[in-house]
Amino acid sequence: MNKSKPENIASIFSNFEKISSDFSYQKLNSGHINQSFWVQNNQRKFILQKINASVFKNLEIITENIRCVSSHLKSRNYPHFILESLPFSDGSFLWDETWRLLNYAEKTMTFEKVKSPEQAYEAAKFLGEFHGYLRDLDTNKLKDSIPEFLDFNSRFQNFKSSLKSASEGRLKISENEIEFLLSHEDILENWNEISSKLPERIIHADPKISNFLFEVNSSEKIKALIDWDTLMKGTILYDFGDMVRSYTNFREEDDPGFGENFSLGNYKALKKGFLYHLENQLHPIEKENMDLAGKLVVYIQAIRFLTDYLNGDIYYQIHHPEQNLNRAKNQIHLLKEMLEKLN
Repeated sequence: MNKSKPENIASIFSNFEKISSDFSYQKLNSGHINQSFWVQNNQRKFILQKINASVFKNLEIITENIRCVSSHLKSRNYPHFILESLPFSDGSFLWDETWRLLNYAEKTMTFEKVKSPEQAYEAAKFLGEFHGYLRDLDTNKLKDSIPEFLDFNSRFQNFKSSLKSASEGRLKISENEIEFLLSHEDILENWNEISSKLPERIIHADPKISNFLFEVNSSEKIKALIDWDTLMKGTILYDFGDMVRSYTNFREEDDPGFGENFSLGNYKALKKGFLYHLENQLHPIEKENMDLAGKLVVYIQAIRFLTDYLNGDIYYQIHHPEQNLNRAKNQIHLLKEMLEKLN
């Protein structure tokens, strides 16, 4: 029997507890990596997920990272919802190797795109508080959920390799983007000059707005930060930079248009919110390089999109032939405005 089929959700959940008369479930459409289901049983609600093992190679590491952070936040009396992995009846946290059960945050809603500077501020403030509560957790207790995820130099080398193997047609159509990225390698070089001096912390690594759960009927009151699969050791500036990349872009990710791409208002709100709880916890080198982190993450994402386009679209899912190229253009246009407005 193929346990990944939705019709077997009851069968999978029954390995956690007995199915009650009010059992029901619904597939959730948010998220692009894992299959997620909202489940109700015996008047209690849960999230049942099938984890994408092609993205996350070691599911035990993810499970242990989540348990470690959950336990620490509880011990520190973290004042918000804490994500938890729930054990099945046999005591394991994974069923049939890829299924897991998580607790559910009641009366919440999500957003796919930032609505205002005020919302950006609240999300960054919430993330900063999350970091603050993790500051005394030993980073050695966590293992990398995605090895080499933060190896930016490897991303750049992969890009240069793609220039040697790509078809003439794809090289020709993307020559302007290639020239721009090669001519702005100094962003990566500037990062390399400081990276070894940055403190290693525990980071979320995917703080997009849809990973914040807002109270129902509110665009600013946040109840929880979810999707802890990417918890890892790294620089806290990556989390800030990734927020900049996704929160300050006026356009959709694959919109190649140029003009009014970067929201300076959202950027200032992010910076203010991020420092609300962390102003006295960050080292001077971290605070001094927040702008650089934002530029770097956008630059690297442009490289990743263009590399995939040159390699024949083998990593990111596409819906039309030039979607990855358009995504790269979008990031480049965002970066151009950032370079202009943040200098």
